[in-house]
Amino acid sequence: MTAVLLRAAELTASGKPRQAIDLLRPLVAANPRHAEAWCRLAAAHLDLGEADQALDSAKRAMVLDGEPAWPQRLAALALSDLGRHQEAAVAARESVRRKPGDWRCYVVLAEVLADNPDGAVEAFDTALHASQLAPTEARAFQVLGDAALRMRDWGTAEHAYRTAIKLDPSDADSKANLATVQRRRSSRPTQLQLNKVQVWRALRMLSLLLVGGGLLALIAGMPRPTPYLGFFTGALVLCCLVVALRLRPFKLLFSLRKLAVTVSLLAASALILVGWTVALFFGATTMQPLVLSWLCAVVGGALVYVGGGRKR
Repeated sequence: MTAVLLRAAELTASGKPRQAIDLLRPLVAANPRHAEAWCRLAAAHLDLGEADQALDSAKRAMVLDGEPAWPQRLAALALSDLGRHQEAAVAARESVRRKPGDWRCYVVLAEVLADNPDGAVEAFDTALHASQLAPTEARAFQVLGDAALRMRDWGTAEHAYRTAIKLDPSDADSKANLATVQRRRSSRPTQLQLNKVQVWRALRMLSLLLVGGGLLALIAGMPRPTPYLGFFTGALVLCCLVVALRLRPFKLLFSLRKLAVTVSLLAASALILVGWTVALFFGATTMQPLVLSWLCAVVGGALVYVGGGRKR
């Protein structure tokens, strides 16, 4: 049975889903309670464009003991192909609920949301989260590029497609879409673009530095800080500055409300830390500014993890 399942997967992956179906039909007939066999059959039907048969097979797998999210993902894709977009979104969300750490569930959710006229923003956020969960998977960046392309976020789309091509040099779709993005960008007046993937990663690193470094400084400065602590916090400020350079162009950071609040809190934390560091060298012994800086960093860091796609 294992050999047949592996062979069916190879046939489907190599563009021969009909042969995979011919292998799997006798297998599910003889083993009707084998969830993986039904899922393989559903995947082969999807590749052939047979959405009805794929949905039937996925439903058979749902009631059996097996991989908890796979049947839901297959059902979501089949329902989307059938034009039943609301039901597809429900099935995709269920797959995320059942296996929240699986990047493939977020990819499917992003794909089905993209088919809904009102789902473009959520599709982008979901695809961004998938790329964060699976930074070595080309498919995650393909879907992120598609979502960014629909939102006319040329900077993120180009970054995503370039990453997908780097991970999978044979990816013809990403190459074609990258050419489309570059053509559309060149046909418009030159304007600054905000790379949201890079921005959220930089903000996450910045929040970790401010929260972690601030906590260490709090511990080291008790019960009374000395000027020597200023060397540590000074080095911390320099590290934050290096990371903050990845947030350029800075003026676009305030174009989105969520980004503006997050950046403001982290900037306030860093500025307070700078002022306290200078004060240390002049003999200051109070810890209150450091506590305020750390609290700003904690709140800003929480917003980073919510805004960066971890809310689902």
